[in-house]
Amino acid sequence: MTRTFALLLALCSITGNLIAQTPPDPLGELAGATTRQWSVIGATSATGAACAAGEVQYTFQFKPAQVEVKQCTGGAWKSRTEAVTSWAANGKSGIAFGGTSYEVKSLPPNAPVCKGNANCVRLASVPDGKTDATTTIYLTR
Repeated sequence: MTRTFALLLALCSITGNLIAQTPPDPLGELAGATTRQWSVIGATSATGAACAAGEVQYTFQFKPAQVEVKQCTGGAWKSRTEAVTSWAANGKSGIAFGGTSYEVKSLPPNAPVCKGNANCVRLASVPDGKTDATTTIYLTR
């Protein structure tokens, strides 16, 4: 009886540790339960206002899984909507849109790139085998 109890306790402990280590859903982290808007760190323009060249804003939507990408071109916002898919491989997970796969990682506000923003996320592109070039996007909301 004691051996059975010890075995059950060990099994529950291992199961609890596995559940606790489940990584967050990358799309859920970006979209929340419905939608969330993110701006590239350093952008100063508000949606609807005149913008500075190169600024980009992302609005992630959980269902259907998509992202609206707004880019500043010629002082005005131009938008496009792209489907988002989730992926997992080799112990990593992330999202893909616009032909690129990204790992998603939350960063602490004290990370230098976050500039004190409490909500700070890094999207790092994953090499596709055709090129080793990577892109890193730092977002805040």
